[in-house]
Amino acid sequence: MNHIAIKIRKLREIHGYPQEYVAFQLGVSQAAYSKKETGRTELSLTVLQQVTSLYGISLIDLLSLPLNDLIIAVLQQDKKVQ
Repeated sequence: MNHIAIKIRKLREIHGYPQEYVAFQLGVSQAAYSKKETGRTELSLTVLQQVTSLYGISLIDLLSLPLNDLIIAVLQQDKKVQ
């Protein structure tokens, strides 16, 4: 599984969203989203932008931060929002 696919799966899990919800937000079927999340299909720039918008993170952070740092950033951001 590629690193970006792992990151988008972890982001979904952190937010507690089922795949069906994220797929609906992206305008794809759950099966199509599952393939993206497991790395069986490529993630387009459009999908990456939609994912970052959904989770309120920057595309640069998604692409460049190591998984642990990304998780910490998301948790800190969520704490500020609450």
